[in-house]
Amino acid sequence: MGVASSDVLPIVGTNYGFEWVKNLTNITHPGYAFLPKELPGQLVLNRFGATPFFGKSYVSLVDVDTGAVDDLATNIDWPNVATTVDASVFGFSAIIVGSGFLVPTHTTGGIWVLEASATPTILQKPVKITKDIKSWKPESGWFYHVAEVVDMNNDGLADIVTSRCADSVLPASVNPKKGKLVWLEQPKENAFDGTAWVEHQIQDGPDFLFSRSPESTPTNFQACSAEYLGEQLTYVHGDASTGVYSTRVVDDELGPGFGCSWVDLNGDGHLDLLATNHVNQNGKVTAYTWKGDLADNATEVTKYTLASNFSAVSNKTGQAAPGDAIAFFVEPAKTTGKPLVLVSEDNGNAIFILVPSSVDPDNWDYHKQELSFIGADVGRIAIGDTDNDGFNELFVPAYDLDQIVHFKFVNV
Repeated sequence: MGVASSDVLPIVGTNYGFEWVKNLTNITHPGYAFLPKELPGQLVLNRFGATPFFGKSYVSLVDVDTGAVDDLATNIDWPNVATTVDASVFGFSAIIVGSGFLVPTHTTGGIWVLEASATPTILQKPVKITKDIKSWKPESGWFYHVAEVVDMNNDGLADIVTSRCADSVLPASVNPKKGKLVWLEQPKENAFDGTAWVEHQIQDGPDFLFSRSPESTPTNFQACSAEYLGEQLTYVHGDASTGVYSTRVVDDELGPGFGCSWVDLNGDGHLDLLATNHVNQNGKVTAYTWKGDLADNATEVTKYTLASNFSAVSNKTGQAAPGDAIAFFVEPAKTTGKPLVLVSEDNGNAIFILVPSSVDPDNWDYHKQELSFIGADVGRIAIGDTDNDGFNELFVPAYDLDQIVHFKFVNV
């Protein structure tokens, strides 16, 4: 069974409606979906089985029309967020994947690079560019969630900034609970011969997801992280040329963090922070705004709760909500004004939309509306206009149903 309804759901406070298109079926354990501009008509989909020892993982390309699947990698354990770059970066269209998780036998991950093709011609097989750090046997290791490409040392070569975590769900775990933000320096030659890239520490703290500011440069590095282990929202800033970085705690009451992103939420021309926590009951989507330099601790930050009461369907340990909060415009050609916010409830098994109540930049009230109860854990949702009709579509991973649910927005 899966989501299926031909009814158009009006989105309150807008001229838009929401409509189911189809289910892409027989796609086992879909976790993270992406619609990279470098691969038109295709989803990059990371899939993983949670079973210790026996859980299988895949990095796949999925045709958005037919659901046909090409597996690019089957040896990357628990692949997480994928970053896709065109051939100008490494000489081939590439997918960069963080891997591993806190589930036993999956705790040692890495950063992998693979060619974004079912028939690779340059990089014949995925290459891990991090070394396994196994200091805490028998569990051992760091796992990685996301990588961002940036030339940190200004040598003309793309380096990789990534966050990593050491943790485990085992009660008597020997893994320390810690996170770290680092950057990996691309070597001058033979970057993908299997040798680990040289690692440079940025700051302790960021563990799962982080987001680099659109205004960030190597000499004015800026990133946010909703820290899961630290249970706080942090802002990391500094200068890669000196290796000196600082961390500001933006919100020490966030709770276990999930996502953080930079976006102009209120349409005033300045970036804000959008964040989610990740708790069993009554999870929240929050926003943060300020005037001045966020690196200056004297700069006052104002926090707003955009929506709350996101809850897992079960009180079982490890079940939490929400997941991602993604600011977007229904019509991708639109770039000004207040965006809508799409929320994945993760273990709450539903997706929601937050609609601003006013165009006034000083009004932070939002209307929360459920778009669809998926009936399964919701993974990373891909947003894009694949049929070129001027309206975005959603591709929603329904993990427990082995499906990708395809929705579209329409005018009403």
